[in-house]
Amino acid sequence: MSSSHPQFPRSDQAQDFFGLGFDPLSDPVAYPHLNATELAEVEPFGERCTIAENDPLVSAGDYPFNSYVILSGMVRAVDVSTGERVVFVRYGAGYFTGDIDLFTRRPSIISVEAETSVEAVRLTPKQLRNLFTRRPQLGERFWKSFQRRRELLLKSKFRGLSIYGRKGDKTTLEAVELLFRNSVPHEWLDTSLDDNRIKLEQIREDVQSYPVVAHGSRILFEAPTRAQLADHLRLRGQLPNSICDVLILGAGPAGLGAAVYAASEGLSCLVLDGLGPGGQASSTSRIENYAGFPNGIGGRDLAHLIYLQALKFGADFHVPSTVSNLERRSNGLYRVRTFEGDYVLGKSVIVAAGVSYGLLDVEGLNTLQGAGVYYSATNIEARLCRSSAAHIVGGGNSAGQAAMFLSQTADEVSLLVRGPDLRKMSSYLSERVLANTRVRIRYNTEVVGIEGIDHVCAVRIRELGGEIKEEFTSGLFVFIGAKPRTDFLPSSIVRNEQGFVLTGQEVAVLPVWKEPRPPCTVETSLPGVFAAGDCRSGSPKRVAFAIGDGATAVTSVHKFLEGTRPDSRSGEFIS
Repeated sequence: MSSSHPQFPRSDQAQDFFGLGFDPLSDPVAYPHLNATELAEVEPFGERCTIAENDPLVSAGDYPFNSYVILSGMVRAVDVSTGERVVFVRYGAGYFTGDIDLFTRRPSIISVEAETSVEAVRLTPKQLRNLFTRRPQLGERFWKSFQRRRELLLKSKFRGLSIYGRKGDKTTLEAVELLFRNSVPHEWLDTSLDDNRIKLEQIREDVQSYPVVAHGSRILFEAPTRAQLADHLRLRGQLPNSICDVLILGAGPAGLGAAVYAASEGLSCLVLDGLGPGGQASSTSRIENYAGFPNGIGGRDLAHLIYLQALKFGADFHVPSTVSNLERRSNGLYRVRTFEGDYVLGKSVIVAAGVSYGLLDVEGLNTLQGAGVYYSATNIEARLCRSSAAHIVGGGNSAGQAAMFLSQTADEVSLLVRGPDLRKMSSYLSERVLANTRVRIRYNTEVVGIEGIDHVCAVRIRELGGEIKEEFTSGLFVFIGAKPRTDFLPSSIVRNEQGFVLTGQEVAVLPVWKEPRPPCTVETSLPGVFAAGDCRSGSPKRVAFAIGDGATAVTSVHKFLEGTRPDSRSGEFIS
């Protein structure tokens, strides 16, 4: 099928470029053009191949898939996620195919086909990593390209998966959150709007339960569990059957920081998390006091950058994997089990489980959590509160950032502060909140109840004089502190009264420490198990510190592994 075939626009015809409004080839980062010298450098790393006209190089859904460096001929990238075939870019010699999912080990989200007969160099993900190591400057062009292409897709009208469900439906929001956290391209179509309900009826008339997940006109699921959706997307890759040098429990800033340093220093590491990269940082709409980002950066965006860096060095991720049990075996290895039914062995463990959100003790909360009661303020929640009223509980930085972010879309934001001031908030942020005319700060105020059947519709608020008022709201956002996620840890790991893990010098004075050596800096009372980030006793609850804490834990892992000789070596198979 040539470029003049009526099913595709001709190369010289105007194209929508998947909603970007400009030719993707004009972005030299996303689509760099390799010169003859660079093409010659690439060729020894892969295999030459020929693809006939109209044959696929990669088809949407292929897993695993490869990158192709085009030596001659022309290829077209095709989006099939709308139910129609849409060509959004064409390119020829000197360009290459692929995006970041080569390294996440997820299926390809687009198809690439030969517009003409094509000569190319095929590169597997393993061969690309070899290129990154042996030709770092050239490899950097590939890596940055793969990152940038995903950024363009996420910002464009590229649909990916279609998620149908009402904005008040808890399970729909959970599915959207899973896709959002893991940077899976998707479009959420709120079926409380007539246009979206009609779109769904055109592909399935009798829907029994929500959300409905579709790819184009093909229904994939009705009301999938988080594990089912993750398995379909290959978020839950096959667990290694070899022994890891270090198991990292949690993919918040501390766990991500640990993954970067462990993988870059040659340790085999596996990161387990119940949702996806980011942890509590992903609930922060903007971080402005993190070094290196003078203009600020979204918590989820920062976490995604660190996640990609960990992938680049070869860290493995398994999502969702909610750890249920950790134990030390008689041979000195550690076994981690998950509620999803998996288990894995490691020579050492870094606990970076973070904290869980503080809950309001009010009537109606349990039934409406996730259906109008939220613990994060991201683009998803901002959409739910557009042109409406929102209420935020808390007086710290997270509450302040949420107020500033939601004020961009909500008509009015009420910041409900239990105390008489904003002393817990950073001064730069409190000044901005005080100056924001769309944020109403209400001191000495607390929520005593919420109303709603399927979704929160009102909050009951008690003010300083004791008077209780009922006010309409489109969302109640709660930022009132947190408790460490350490309940799954064995009793041999000592915690303080609040549940935070004791480490280092705090452990050295305990009778439970029996080792002839002092504990490493962030080592727990169970030798070979380390703690990092918010779940560790005494750690400042800041993103920058959490990332550094993860790096410190890796240093401790190195010291521990150097001083031990486990019965099994990395690479041996578990019986």
